[in-house]
Amino acid sequence: MTTEAIEQQLNAEIEALVSLKKGSVNNATDLTVLGIDSLKFVSLVLAIEQRFGVNLMKVGLKPDDTKTTRNMAKVVERALAGPKS
Repeated sequence: MTTEAIEQQLNAEIEALVSLKKGSVNNATDLTVLGIDSLKFVSLVLAIEQRFGVNLMKVGLKPDDTKTTRNMAKVVERALAGPKS
């Protein structure tokens, strides 16, 4: 799966979560200004884990990872790649 495909799916998940119209969120949107509270954030993490079949906590999710869709996509890519040997 490409980074762009992951980003598009994440954008759609975030738009649905905060009731924004399609195309409102892009890869550089500062997600901290969208009003995603802790409950919505947990819902988002669960939706991402379910959609991509990954466990974000196991790859070490950090605060900076959740600032933009691009950052979140990189975390999903790490999770999809699996543990490093």
